[in-house]
Amino acid sequence: MRAVSLDYAARRLDMRELPDPEPAGPSDVLLRVYEAGVCGTDRDLARFRFGYPPEGRSYLVLGHECLACVAAAGSAVRRVKPGDLVVAKVRRPCVPPCPSCARERADLCLTGRYTEHGIMGADGYFSDYALAGESELLVVPDAMADVAVLAEPLSVVEKAADLAVGLHEPGGRSAAVVGAGTIGLLSALVLQLRGIATTVCSIEPEDSARARLVRAAGLQYTTRPEGQADFVIEAAGSPDAARAALHMLAPLGVCVVLGAPHLPGEFPLMGLIVNNQKVAGSVNAGPAHWEMAVRDLGCFDRRILSRMIERRPFARYAESICGEPGERSKIVHVVAD
Repeated sequence: MRAVSLDYAARRLDMRELPDPEPAGPSDVLLRVYEAGVCGTDRDLARFRFGYPPEGRSYLVLGHECLACVAAAGSAVRRVKPGDLVVAKVRRPCVPPCPSCARERADLCLTGRYTEHGIMGADGYFSDYALAGESELLVVPDAMADVAVLAEPLSVVEKAADLAVGLHEPGGRSAAVVGAGTIGLLSALVLQLRGIATTVCSIEPEDSARARLVRAAGLQYTTRPEGQADFVIEAAGSPDAARAALHMLAPLGVCVVLGAPHLPGEFPLMGLIVNNQKVAGSVNAGPAHWEMAVRDLGCFDRRILSRMIERRPFARYAESICGEPGERSKIVHVVAD
């Protein structure tokens, strides 16, 4: 089978031929991968900024966003069956499990010894076939096949929105999202679905495709971080975005940081103290957030979701991973025609 991989010994991104995997245990599931999504994490991996291959190997199969079909299942598998359309979770718990992993919250792992499909220590899904454990899969309706590949980034957003609302005092009704990429737009759609008036702030010009898509979704768009909001989500992955997000916090406001690596210079902490504001980080997603993602995909305007996605053939993997992001926020590679 074909697989897009990072060779850590040669420091190279390539496509390699590998044997088709076979279920090794009773709870293993063989997947026929239909689509694989590409995001900023994949681009950072290809720059060898983080990540590592499975033990005993020099290469890692990429791809942590996927849509697949169950091709075969082990004897103990009960929740999925051949023919089911599924999306796959990213993170596997640490071994032995910490208290968080033991309660099925590997997204809150306390040891950092987790593995992640296509990122850290476990092969991903940018291949013709892949293996996953039964507990890592969620069945999605066939009618959602055209947008189901968005479930993984949406699960991350669901957790962030849940965290923001849970930390805020009752009564928060306004939100700002910094960044108009996939995570940013999905964040805005989730907050909008919760009845929260939401503005997206990003650096793309007012007449850009992303700005037009934000407005088509019934959201406000601005290129200038002005005003205040009860909930602020940083979804751009830059220090400047994080600084802008913090400055947009209203009294009692909650800011959730999803991507910014650091915040250089000084930030006046006294403002957080005097205004009873909160700042939190969030990564990955728990089982409930995955279920929320599958549910909410069916609630969003399908036309908006479709306009987010640019589909490319398998062979253009290097262009997507090593090049600049496309005009549309989500690049998806068709693995199986």
